[in-house]
Amino acid sequence: VGTAVMGNWFCDKESIKRRGLIFGCWTCHQYCGDITAALCTAAVLNAGYAYWWALFIPAVTNFLWGFLTITLVADPVDVDIITDDVRIRMEKNAAKAAKGEDVDDSGPAPISYAGAFRIPMVAQYAFAFGFFKLTNYVLFFWLPYFLGKHFDPVTANLIAALYSVGMMPGGIIVGVVSDWFGGRRATVIGVFMSCLMVFLGVFSQNSETLGATSLLVMLAIMGILVGGPNNIITSAVAADLASHPSVKGSNKSLGTVTGLINGCGAITASIGLLAVGPLQSTFGWSSVWFFLMGCTAVGTLLMSPKIYSELFPPVEEETDAEVGDV
Repeated sequence: VGTAVMGNWFCDKESIKRRGLIFGCWTCHQYCGDITAALCTAAVLNAGYAYWWALFIPAVTNFLWGFLTITLVADPVDVDIITDDVRIRMEKNAAKAAKGEDVDDSGPAPISYAGAFRIPMVAQYAFAFGFFKLTNYVLFFWLPYFLGKHFDPVTANLIAALYSVGMMPGGIIVGVVSDWFGGRRATVIGVFMSCLMVFLGVFSQNSETLGATSLLVMLAIMGILVGGPNNIITSAVAADLASHPSVKGSNKSLGTVTGLINGCGAITASIGLLAVGPLQSTFGWSSVWFFLMGCTAVGTLLMSPKIYSELFPPVEEETDAEVGDV
């Protein structure tokens, strides 16, 4: 829903050119909550308060932000702000009215989930995002438990929070770089995921012996590498996919595409999480990091057709005029 609202407000040509930067900055908000909750938990435990304060304080904060959210404006048209899309639609409707034709201002009908799946690359992105999200979930949920075996609870929470801190600039970096390269987001995501596999390989061999400082640096970098693709796929990439010509200009498709990618990703990630416990207990933590390397590789391979088409775009056929000149 949030992505669809952002699409309503940032739909002009200049915003589309800077879509990666805009959505990359916007997606930072979710990690502010992660970091605040981790710091709140560390403060509560360090002060010796009852554990339920670590749940109560974020719950109250969430309620207050929810109250603020319902006061926001979802569509600029609701406050008489005319965007380029609305202006074009109004001009078309005025032209129809001048000819005496019936004017239907409802716009194209929303697409179904089946229709969203038929948009090129949506299915691949949806399942690739599932493998990337699985990597994120394992690092986010299991890191405090893993670090708790080597550090006290407060220190483990603070070190794990660095992972979320790294995820914030990750989305901005991927967005800005993909804007620089003309919206070639799949290629940038592929590079980030390839780097992540290298770091996971190093982590698998040295995670048990790394000190606090080394872990801070490693987790911050891994946060950037994981957060960038995860943030941009469910925002700027979803907006790119929803603007595909096959959707016939329907601005109502963005929420459906985003929901589909998120939903498929959550299902894939939740199934994959079931393997982490048995792997860790049977083969040790190294097997978990190798498992994440495999998941990252599979997700990247699912995106390989798009990466190839971005690196080697099809050559347009020569026009008759060009042939004649030759």
